Amino acid sequence: MSKKQERKKRRARVAQSGAARSARLQGHTEDANERYRSEYAVRGARSNRFMLVRYLSALIFFLNISWLTILFVARSWGIVVPLVGFAASGVALIECMVSVSRDHERLKYAEVFYPASAVMYVLAAVITLVAGKDLIFPFLSEGIYGVALCVFCIAVEAIVYRRLWKIRHHTDKRYARYAQVSADAAQSS
Repeated sequence: MSKKQERKKRRARVAQSGAARSARLQGHTEDANERYRSEYAVRGARSNRFMLVRYLSALIFFLNISWLTILFVARSWGIVVPLVGFAASGVALIECMVSVSRDHERLKYAEVFYPASAVMYVLAAVITLVAGKDLIFPFLSEGIYGVALCVFCIAVEAIVYRRLWKIRHHTDKRYARYAQVSADAAQSS
């Protein structure tokens, strides 16, 4: 098939999809369109409340995946530390995705796993200072870099935990916008 024929087919598909979309929208009233708009506005406002939690959890998640992979190759018992961090951030990511689609404000598993993960990082930092870097950070040249990594992870998890607390108690900055959009959506329904 020549390029000209491919372009012609593609244009025909685009025209068909546009016609199908306009036919689909003809059955909708203006009220239905407004309802969809308000529903997506509420979902967007809810999603914005959890944005920092999602992004920082993803940072910790991928950091722990790489750390876990290196320790798995090195066959070290220190694999437990990134495994707990991986589980905590994975649970938080899943709960954030669920909370956006449903009206959940409390991430109960993340609120349990993040402090447990922070305790593991504290233990990892102490073990690295006392016993050396070989158990938990065999890939680093000096143990102090491992301690700095643990302190960084603890700080990020503290920020996430604080944000989860603020969301649960409605003291986060984006709650006012979420409440306004939710009230507007309830009035239009």
